Amino acid sequence: MVVGRDLEVLRSALFLSGISEAGLQLFASKTPVVTISSGQIIFHQDDPATAFYFVLDGWVAVSREGQDGGRTAIHLVGPGESFAEAVLARGARYPVSAEAATDVRIARIDTARFRDLIIQSPELSLSIIAAMFGKLRRLVARIEQDQGWSPARRVAAFLHRICGEEIGNCSFELPVEQRYIAARLSMTPATFSRALAELSAVGVEAKRRKIVISDVNLLSRFVHQEQP
Repeated sequence: MVVGRDLEVLRSALFLSGISEAGLQLFASKTPVVTISSGQIIFHQDDPATAFYFVLDGWVAVSREGQDGGRTAIHLVGPGESFAEAVLARGARYPVSAEAATDVRIARIDTARFRDLIIQSPELSLSIIAAMFGKLRRLVARIEQDQGWSPARRVAAFLHRICGEEIGNCSFELPVEQRYIAARLSMTPATFSRALAELSAVGVEAKRRKIVISDVNLLSRFVHQEQP
């Protein structure tokens, strides 16, 4: 069941925006939290869609398998984000595969039970629409960002998000392999590496997965294109 800090994270989920507080508490009490080790498959492409998921901690890599057996990284899903909720229709199958890119903790929402919940609380259907609309808006924003922002600026924004509200310096390890981050930022791994190197001009030092940012405020100004 989802409790404590996890409940506060779940409260932000758009697909639950139409539920009452009492309904949320009941929903959380019946929703299991699953811990999955890095590298484990959450579901395979074309598997029957029995659940969708909300990330509490860690990162999930979403990929699609081609006819030649190769896998293409599609997206990287982080804390506070949901995935696979578009498969609520009966008989649906997953159009992609999902793998734990790091150790993850996710809330597993059974699709059949959620459909029953929608029948009991019809306003939840509007929440699902709102969630899908929110994802569409983010997709449009990402496309605009991909077209209008340089690779270095996109990488800087991703690093700044990890630093969060920290001020001064900030250091961390990249949460996942560079190829997954590159896919999230709509660039090749080679382009990601070059962009990361360019950020040395704004105080970003990268040694493999270790990132050291000397001045988070300077990085923020670069992201927002503010003059120093």
